[in-house]
Amino acid sequence: MFQKNTPRLIILGVVLLWAVYALTPTIKLQSLSPEEKASLRESGELEGLENRAIRRGLDLQGGMHIVLEVDIPTLVDNLASNKNRAFNNALEAAREKSLDREVDYIGLFLDEARARDLQLKRYYPDFGSDNLDIATRLEDEATDAINRALEILQNRIDQFGVSEPTIQKQGNRRIIVELAGIQDPERARALLESTALLEFVLLKNPEITQDMLVRIDKVVKGSEEFVALIDGKVATDEGDTTDPTVQQERVVDSKEVSLTELFGEIAVDDTAQEDTSSVLVDEQLFQERPFSSLLLRLQNDLGVQAQNVFAVKKILEMDEVKTILMTGDSRIAWSTKKETWTTPDGERESFYRLYHLEARAGVTGGVIEEANEDLYNGQPIVHLNMNSEGAKTWSRLTGANIGRRVAIVLDKNVHMAPVIRTKITDGRTQVEGFANIAEAKDIAIVLRAGALPAPVDIIEERTVGPSLGQDSIAMGTRSILIGLSLVLVFMVIYYRLSGIIAAFALLWNLMLVLAILAMLKATLTLPGIAGLILTVGMSVDANVIIFERIREELLKGKTVKAAIDSGYTRALTTIIDANVTTIIAALVLMQFGTGPVKGFAIVLFWGILISMFTAIFATRTIFNMITARKGLQTLSI
Repeated sequence: MFQKNTPRLIILGVVLLWAVYALTPTIKLQSLSPEEKASLRESGELEGLENRAIRRGLDLQGGMHIVLEVDIPTLVDNLASNKNRAFNNALEAAREKSLDREVDYIGLFLDEARARDLQLKRYYPDFGSDNLDIATRLEDEATDAINRALEILQNRIDQFGVSEPTIQKQGNRRIIVELAGIQDPERARALLESTALLEFVLLKNPEITQDMLVRIDKVVKGSEEFVALIDGKVATDEGDTTDPTVQQERVVDSKEVSLTELFGEIAVDDTAQEDTSSVLVDEQLFQERPFSSLLLRLQNDLGVQAQNVFAVKKILEMDEVKTILMTGDSRIAWSTKKETWTTPDGERESFYRLYHLEARAGVTGGVIEEANEDLYNGQPIVHLNMNSEGAKTWSRLTGANIGRRVAIVLDKNVHMAPVIRTKITDGRTQVEGFANIAEAKDIAIVLRAGALPAPVDIIEERTVGPSLGQDSIAMGTRSILIGLSLVLVFMVIYYRLSGIIAAFALLWNLMLVLAILAMLKATLTLPGIAGLILTVGMSVDANVIIFERIREELLKGKTVKAAIDSGYTRALTTIIDANVTTIIAALVLMQFGTGPVKGFAIVLFWGILISMFTAIFATRTIFNMITARKGLQTLSI
């Protein structure tokens, strides 16, 4: 009975052992208590177990659903050159009118340019000769930006380590991202929104910076707000505001200056740790130098107390101040980190550094070939390797500016500003100033994946909690068990012993589908569970066709062995025809579908293939063993 079927039994045994091996991590993971999971996570073993277990989708285990939108106004601004105040006003006016996100920003911008009689070819010299050509080019650039953003976000998330994320384009401006089982939503949000614009920018000489401060002081003193302030609206403040190393005389008797009095009504940030409702500034210094008095003169940098940040930013946003920076071919950048120092009174005060930089970057992140995080003397750093073009530019920059400082700017914030000590010819450098190794790793990820062509804004975010996932799992499992039980009971009652064989094949079918999902690291979603239920029906359908064919052959008077052989042979064509069409449909859905549709298609595809294996090969092996017995006259079917 076994000799002729030995090859078949070996194949079935190997497949069964493989399925048990593939499903063991999933079974083990599901049996762990929260305390045991926490213990394994601390030892680093849980991640390996989760990687081998069946992955669950957003609808089953919770996670994040995020809708991103590319910032088209910023893209239009970044593409322009030779910008002036009239151009900036047109950009801002179009931005205000496009608060309704369904409105076409580029069309509004063209209307504003036409109303202000702007010749766009001046600002976009390479985009065409008239406004219509430029508009077409801007639309193309916007479409290209969304496609590049889609690819870059895919690369970032793949390196982030999220299992089977869903990333798809919605319309012409938006991207939908679904991250299942995400453990750190804040970190994922920062990774998605970061433009990763890396720049190496030279600092302006101290003399030029001092001249810039004097010019800004004159502008602020001539403003209407300042004149009203001097007329009696401002009181002075109490307490010293500078570091002991600051070389600046202070007036002992001082009072607080209200931000509301200085700059009108402001929105209060309830999340801020510092009190930003007042500016700590000396009255006499403020009257003489209204901008410089808000700054701390550190040994090599300018600083701004946390309480004064809003006021400084408000001044820097003035059109006249922007003009000063533009004509000086310079820009202002803030430090990434907040620092602290101790006042003469022994109190701890927070401040940020302020950097006066060249307007144009010497080297940008586009030349970065490799970016890897590491620890150096316990401090997280990122090693950068540039391509040949970047190495040459970096060599010229460092060679011509030995002794000057260069700021490493990431997303418009300065991470560090070291002094160039020697010429760097190999294109290698490193970035410091990260809070921890996780931040350094995220920066390395976005630098390797590339910078986004324009900022992306999160316009919708939903968090699916684990309770919803557990409800979905329970309901899906219940539906499978109920449907499977009804089918098994019907098959056993209607086909008796042959029905039991079909039931065995059906259970084995489900087991093999889940094993393949685990081995392929595919994701099981709620639609995937629906695919499992459909697979049950398709598998039963194949067995029903075979059994009915065998019955017909038995009614014709054939022996049991002959009836089984004929039944399988005649049913084979029908089964293949029915299943191949379904497989083709599943392949099409796998290729072009996304999210839930793709999850359904994956389970359906493998379910159909395995159902053909179990219905044709596995059950046939069992029937061959039955008919191998001598003297078999009847078959329970």
